[in-house]
Amino acid sequence: MPASPPRSTGTELIARLDRLPLSKPHRRLVFQGGMGYLFESFDGVLLGYAASAVVALWALDPATSGWLLASVFVGFLIGALIAGVLADWLGRRRVLMWALLVYVVFTVLAATASGPWELALWRVLSGIGLGAEATAIVPYVSEFLPQRHRGRSIGRTMMFLGVGHALAALTSVLVISPNPDSGWRIACVLGVLPALCLLWWRRQMVESPRFLIGKGRLAEAERIVARFERETAAAGDAVVAAPAAAGEPVEERTHDAGPLRRLAALWRPGMARRSSVVCLLWFTFQAAQYGYGTWLPTLLVLEGFTLATSFGFALAGALAQIPGYYLAAMLSEHIDRKWTIVLFMAASVGCAAGLSAADGAAAMFTCTVALSFCLHGVASPLYAYTAEIYPTALRASGMGVASAIARLGAIAAPVAIGYLHTGLGFAGVFAMLGGLLAAGAVVLAFWGLRTAGRSLEDLQGGSREP
Repeated sequence: MPASPPRSTGTELIARLDRLPLSKPHRRLVFQGGMGYLFESFDGVLLGYAASAVVALWALDPATSGWLLASVFVGFLIGALIAGVLADWLGRRRVLMWALLVYVVFTVLAATASGPWELALWRVLSGIGLGAEATAIVPYVSEFLPQRHRGRSIGRTMMFLGVGHALAALTSVLVISPNPDSGWRIACVLGVLPALCLLWWRRQMVESPRFLIGKGRLAEAERIVARFERETAAAGDAVVAAPAAAGEPVEERTHDAGPLRRLAALWRPGMARRSSVVCLLWFTFQAAQYGYGTWLPTLLVLEGFTLATSFGFALAGALAQIPGYYLAAMLSEHIDRKWTIVLFMAASVGCAAGLSAADGAAAMFTCTVALSFCLHGVASPLYAYTAEIYPTALRASGMGVASAIARLGAIAAPVAIGYLHTGLGFAGVFAMLGGLLAAGAVVLAFWGLRTAGRSLEDLQGGSREP
């Protein structure tokens, strides 16, 4: 039976989406996307805790330990690049489904590894799934959200990263610490079981209407918008009477460029500055985030703390992330995403300096918790900011390139710390990470684009860089 012709233009469909209040279908998408980030953070950080046990069990030297910690981020880099261009080419939903399946399969295999390099191989392959998942989530979710709710809702999605970190820390305390030999393997499997449930639930996910409009598939987009309107009405939430600002007219059909042309378009005039700033920002942020997150338990053990104490520090820091994500998301709706990122990065620099100079367990504990709160607070506005500055046809590709560059930082920092720790010491490591954050904050403050109060369509004009 042929599809019925659309009754609305692409611009009208997007206006209908923006008039909707935040309701049941939006909250469902935020939860589904957030669960994907939970698995990313749980898996990405878990090996940081497990490494403290694996290093002792397999008698690994620091350099090998650094490569093992970085292995998942090699996969993240590959997955981010692949997912970005595929999500803009083939669709967001399809990428999200396949990415989660790849993660499940290779995480199970990682639990069977008999040596560091076999474990590193499975971690690279599972990381491809995680990198693809992380890249596609925010572009997908943000394209459904009304402008007035976008920053706060993306922030709620990012809070699941904090939950994943906390669960990884709790798993290390309850599962790995009592029996390190088999505990880290059991922990890997524990992360897979809920992922399988999420994969089954995601069968009901719909494609992004903005993506469909860009492909000229208006009838499909209209059915999805109408479904959101019905679910909102059934939930008893009233549609906003006045339409949100429409911004620039939406192209009913974008040029169906291949992956290489999409990547090249990110560096055309009007887009090059956006891409350069956001790539440098992501590199410095994730180098600091994962250099700190993956090495902290091991660094604390090297400083003379017990394994249980180091895990306790990490658990407290992980719990502090959750209010950090929430506060940053709230602030970003009032003082702009750009300045919220700068504020939290500057605060993180201060906390890293405090940790590098801390003397005694109490001071180190306080600085660890404060650094975790501030550093992970950066993520809420940063993910939303990156999705906002690109037009729909390039949004996932832009997110993919930024994520890939971020993974270079996530790879480089653990490896560099493995080689440099002997010379730098505990204080030097955190001074180096603070310097990276300071560089990112300065670049964003002077050259970053403001996004507050502007629709996705308004921001797609590449020639304007206020």
